[in-house]
Amino acid sequence: MRETVFHRLLEFSVRHACFIVIGACLVTGVFGYFMTRVRVDPDVASVIPKREKYTLLMEKYGEMDEEEDYLVFALESKDSYTPADLALLEEVVNKIEQLPKAKPSITPFNMVTFERNGRKLEVLPIAPGGRAPETASEMEAFKKRLLRDPFARRFLVSSDGEILCVFIPTGAIENYSVFMEQFKEYIAVLNDRFNIYYSGSLAFIYVMQKYLTSDLSKLISIALLVILFIYYIGFRTKRSVLLTFMVVVMGTIWTIGFMSLLGYAITVISIVTPPLILSLGSSYSIHMLNQYYRESGGINGKIKDNGDASGRGWVTDAAAHIYRTIILASITTVIGFSSLLATTLEKTREFSISASFGIISCAILSLFMLPAILYHMKPPTKQQREKILEGAFSRFMERAGKAILKWRVVVLVFLVAITVGYVISLRYLKHETDIISYFPKKERVVQDTRFITANVGGFQELKITLSAPDGEKNYFLRQDVLEQISRLEEKLKTNRNISNLFSFVSYLKFANEIMFDEYKVPDKKGLILLLSRYVKLLRARSVSNEIIRSLANDEFSLVTITLWIFDSNRMNLISDLPLRDLKEDIEGYIRETLDPALEPEIWGESLRYLSLSDIIRKDQRLSMLISLVLIFLLTTIGFKSLRYGLFSIIPLTTAIMFNFIFMVVMDIPLDMTTVMFASVVIGVGVDNAIHFLLQYRKQAEFYPDDIEKRILKTMVITGRPILLTTASIVGGLMVLTLANFQPVIYFGVLVSVTLLAAAIGTLVILPAILSFTKDPAGQEQQGCPDT
Repeated sequence: MRETVFHRLLEFSVRHACFIVIGACLVTGVFGYFMTRVRVDPDVASVIPKREKYTLLMEKYGEMDEEEDYLVFALESKDSYTPADLALLEEVVNKIEQLPKAKPSITPFNMVTFERNGRKLEVLPIAPGGRAPETASEMEAFKKRLLRDPFARRFLVSSDGEILCVFIPTGAIENYSVFMEQFKEYIAVLNDRFNIYYSGSLAFIYVMQKYLTSDLSKLISIALLVILFIYYIGFRTKRSVLLTFMVVVMGTIWTIGFMSLLGYAITVISIVTPPLILSLGSSYSIHMLNQYYRESGGINGKIKDNGDASGRGWVTDAAAHIYRTIILASITTVIGFSSLLATTLEKTREFSISASFGIISCAILSLFMLPAILYHMKPPTKQQREKILEGAFSRFMERAGKAILKWRVVVLVFLVAITVGYVISLRYLKHETDIISYFPKKERVVQDTRFITANVGGFQELKITLSAPDGEKNYFLRQDVLEQISRLEEKLKTNRNISNLFSFVSYLKFANEIMFDEYKVPDKKGLILLLSRYVKLLRARSVSNEIIRSLANDEFSLVTITLWIFDSNRMNLISDLPLRDLKEDIEGYIRETLDPALEPEIWGESLRYLSLSDIIRKDQRLSMLISLVLIFLLTTIGFKSLRYGLFSIIPLTTAIMFNFIFMVVMDIPLDMTTVMFASVVIGVGVDNAIHFLLQYRKQAEFYPDDIEKRILKTMVITGRPILLTTASIVGGLMVLTLANFQPVIYFGVLVSVTLLAAAIGTLVILPAILSFTKDPAGQEQQGCPDT
């Protein structure tokens, strides 16, 4: 019944070829319109799940009420600072604050500090009047306060006073390019007097947006050229190149338009989707064209008409004979992608849906539009057909098959070695969410980040919030509690990865030092209450400074310690293992110094990315397991054989094991993009095995008692399409190595290596294993699908 339905659909498509082609073009036009409206979302933070535990903590403490980014730029004086230099800096900062979504900045001028005035303690800006110094005396007071203030050092000024920093928080920005270009234009006037360095989340998002936009068009164009070149080498006919071009371009346009229609954006994860569809979608055309050329000679080299008045009924026969392979291949690929729906990351699920739609689109176009066009074209010449069936490639595959059968025991030993290597490699596999590693080392924002971190200090935040038992009011005004927190802070300051610390207790100690020359928690309750009122005043005068405002709540039942952190070994942003170690160190300090009743909670933006690493690890295992199980079940049902279901996943599992060994040897980590490679290759890599096994069972009809002959004939017939599809996919995906983002490069390499290994597994390991079997094909022919 299914074959009859498919034959009818084929007959309809070939008889109404114009209708099919025009319809496909109209659909392409609609999706093409939406494709032009697809958004680019360069913000890596958008990948993090909204219900992630540290995100929830940030919501709890009021730091997720509004999306916020920030810029930090540092100025290194080329001579020595003058009032004119600082006035120019203030003018530039004022202009930047006028940009859309920019918030009041934190500068060396407006940050508040304590100063003793006789017997009184004053709260005032570091710079007189909160503006750039205008006179020599103001300049002297400014420098003195700036270097004396423990919170300004390693935050707004370097330890030697030669480098100044400005922090500019912003709300959610719609167009990062416009904002950053305007920012760069404003700071350009400072170049004559300062060496300028800038970093921050906005700077990285801006560069990411620039790369995503340029990479998308570049990767699509180059991938298409590579695939078409491979097609031409494989078939040496114009129709193969042009028709393939039509199918994969249409499929890619449909995919991007579909993404836009659903509101999906191009992200650091989905940037791989268009090249992936171009590469994977081309394989279906290869199978169709290979069968087309194979059957174009009919019987004894004469074209069959099968009762078709046009004499081209063999075209529909060719499509009917290969459609099961294409349908099974597309289903397994979609299953691989669909397994990502079980992951935690929303952007990964969007990629799964988009890629699945693209694969289905290319399969449909290959199954119906391609035969419809081929039906109305002149049949291939005898020379063209002979190149496909009787060329040097076919002779090579036969010789290779004989060698594999001769050395089949060695092949199995090699398989065992890969298995052992895989088990060993698992303990050394790394996971990476370090954003800075995503960019080329020569990128300015990467170099500037290193400079600022090494010379001024870290600007990544980590927070420790302490809550009073039962929300007790004024709990954190008790001298014994403050002493506990003070001991914790002294421990924290010994950690090399913490460059600065802000807290209610540290401000109390600083205020006490200004008044009484002792940096410690005040001994008397009255003085603590007095100083707490000054801290409240400090908070009131720092409404734009989230760090100061988070020191304590009005009831002093909640206090927060803010840490500026960095990777002291690399003098760079901290992430993954160093950040995990730092968190463990902090938890140890807390256990040593604090009463558990204080209910400490560690949180912050940096820990969201650390959590992302854990999510990636869990998602990778889950999606790989789901896709393997589903593929095994599908092939078992499709072949109506448990044994054939196992045979079909042998090359695939071998390739995945080899790939993990490759990752460890080449020091390639799993990240938010490369984590998808296993699910992708499971769905795609099994296609070759399915094609091989379908043909192997077909050959059992002709060689029921000769397994070796059956294997050799299968290799000759399937070798070309398997290697050609692998070459086109690998060639298209290796184009990803030309991207600017390291995860995208790694993704292209990993998928290419794994699919190449899967093809070798199909043509080397699978024949070796089949040669040891007791004629399963001969026993199970009944009901098996034809190819």
